[in-house]
Amino acid sequence: MLVVTLNGEGIEMKMKERLNINLDKELKEETAKVLNELGLDYTTAITMYFKQIVNKKKIPFEISTKKYYSVEEVFGESWRDKVAELEDEWE
Repeated sequence: MLVVTLNGEGIEMKMKERLNINLDKELKEETAKVLNELGLDYTTAITMYFKQIVNKKKIPFEISTKKYYSVEEVFGESWRDKVAELEDEWE
């Protein structure tokens, strides 16, 4: 698709291409809500993401295989109750 825009220096013509992706339905719906709150559509958000990849020459956020666990994941939801049961030997 050819897109013609008028900027301060004259007419600019760019070729546009369509990108089709498969997403989890729930992820797409949740993303739509956030983008709507930000006043963005999918095309603008993806374009911003791609421009960051090009400008920074990397994914614009950290990707890691390390898993950081929350206190609840390690000790369970009622971990605070167990803390009260601990004997304090500092006295």
